[in-house]
Order: sequence, then structure tokens, then C-alpha cells
Amino acid sequence: MYTVLGQEKAIATIERAAGASRSHHAWIFAGPRGVGKCTTALEFAKNILETNADPIKHPDIHIIRKEDVVWSNNPALRKKKQTNIPLDLLRERIIGGITSDDKMHDAPAFKTPILGAKKVFIIDEAELLDAVGQNALLKTLEEPPLDTTVILVTCRDDTLLPTIRSRCTLVSFAPLSEQKMQRWADGADLGVTPSNLAWAISFANGSPGLVCEAVKTNLPQLADAISDFLLLKDKEYVSVTQKIISFTDSVVAASLKQNSSASKEATNRRVGELVLLMFGASSQTLIENGHIEDGVAASQILSDIEQQFSTNISMKVLLESLSARWVHLCGGDSVLM
Repeated sequence: MYTVLGQEKAIATIERAAGASRSHHAWIFAGPRGVGKCTTALEFAKNILETNADPIKHPDIHIIRKEDVVWSNNPALRKKKQTNIPLDLLRERIIGGITSDDKMHDAPAFKTPILGAKKVFIIDEAELLDAVGQNALLKTLEEPPLDTTVILVTCRDDTLLPTIRSRCTLVSFAPLSEQKMQRWADGADLGVTPSNLAWAISFANGSPGLVCEAVKTNLPQLADAISDFLLLKDKEYVSVTQKIISFTDSVVAASLKQNSSASKEATNRRVGELVLLMFGASSQTLIENGHIEDGVAASQILSDIEQQFSTNISMKVLLESLSARWVHLCGGDSVLM
């Protein structure tokens, strides 16, 4: 029924709940980024509608993403940077109501399906719904049409309101095992060298999506170029910092060129997260190689830097701080820890 690799427990949960006598009309698919949650949601939607058609093109499968603002008839919404899933987009695409341009929208969730008897709404990255949007969505979850299923896909279900979570069936997704990751990699055509692919798989901790993201951004090449620094064998702070900043600048520029409506701030933050994950993989390697004290100290540095991501400090300053503190750790100096 499902072609998603490595999520047998999640799929079994879906099948048990879907086969129960009580109707489950609202779901939360939660788990790490890039492990197959949205893919499973699309497969589930096809099963609900009993169709083999491409779910992306099916008129009764509605996928709502932050990028969809570019298709809005609301000029203000089209110009909005894609940092969240705004309330106006929810009103246009699922719940109806008056948007900021004073236009009234019928609720697509309550409209008659186009091809069959049912319809499915998938909200991807549901953690990008703010409290106002979640509260507006709540009524649809409380009193849904009999023919409608809503699936919230998220890597941060803790950001969803308790009232949202209480009205949804939770399905937990997990990282893939090493064997499943290797099986996935064997079938993927990523166009990368075996050594870079091996690094990306190790780095991703069971997330095929994260492997793809690492390969797309050339993160394995950066990790290779500063490998001694990452493992506390090199104190060359200046050149390493320049390489990291150059990497982030090039990835952000390429992303914004591909999608001019993307938020530069959000893109910067995501690239910074990738760099932080790269350092985190090195911290894990230090611990696995017996350098437990250094690995734990490195983890503390990363935790502190991560907490600052939500502040107004520029990403460049944060990454420079990360490199500087890593150098001090390399020298056994805990002053800047």
C-alpha cells in the first residue's frame, strides 16, 4: 500500500487507526525532518481517495505550503516573505473567511469534492502556523465535513497548541536505521562521490531528506575542507571561518536566486543550522572516538549557539563566534566555553 521506506511502525499506526470504527478526520504526522512524513501523507491521501493519480495534481488533494503565497490573488500576500504559513493563506486554501484585502472566501474544506466523494488537506511544515492561525484552524478540526481529512505534517509538534493536538490522531515517524539508509542510498541517484555520500549518510542520522540537502548545498565538501578543524586538530581560525562564511553566502545566494520570494533571514537560519549540524556530527565523532570530555564540551558550545539563533544576532557573527570558541576548545581552553 505504501512505498515509504523505513516507516513501518508509523504506517501500521495509520492503518490501525484508519481501519477502526471511529472516524479519524484529523492527523498529525510528526518526526524529524526528511524522514518521509509528507511522502506518507501523500500516499495516505491517495488511499483515502482510492486513486492512483499523481497526488500533486489531484484536484481533491490540497497541499498547503508557505511557498503557496506566490499563487494568491492577494497582492500583499504574494509579496510576503515565506517565513510562515499566514492566516490569509489558510483562509484562501482551507478554512475560508475574510482576508486582509477585505475579500470573503468560501471554505474549501466545506466544498463538494470535484472527482469523488472525499477530499484531503495536507498542511506541510505545520510548525510554521502561529497561534492565530492554529486557533482559526481549530473550528475546522472540531467540526469537519464528513468527507474531509486534514493532515498536519511537522517536525515540531510541540509548537502546536494543546487544543490542536487533542483533536488529531498523532503518528510518530522515526529516523531510518543504518540498513534502511544504505538501501535508500543505493536506489538514489545523487550524483556525488562515494566518500561524500558516506559522509552525508553519517551526518544525516537517519534522514534521507537531510542527505539530499547536504549534497545539494555541497556540505560534504566543506566538511572535508575543514575536517582537521572539526576534529580539534587544527587551530587555523581565520581561513576556516572564511570557508564557512563563503559556504553560507553561496548557498543563500543560490536559494534566493531559485526562489526570489524566499525569506533571506529564514534561508540564512537554515544554512546556519546545517553548519551547526556539521559541527554536531564532529562532536558525536569525538565522543565515539573516546574524546568524551572534548565532545561534551563541544556539544555545550553548539547548544549555546543554537539558543542564539532566535535572537537578532547576525548569522555571520554567530558562525564566527562558533569558530572562535571551537579554536579555544582545540587548545584546551575552556574560558570561552
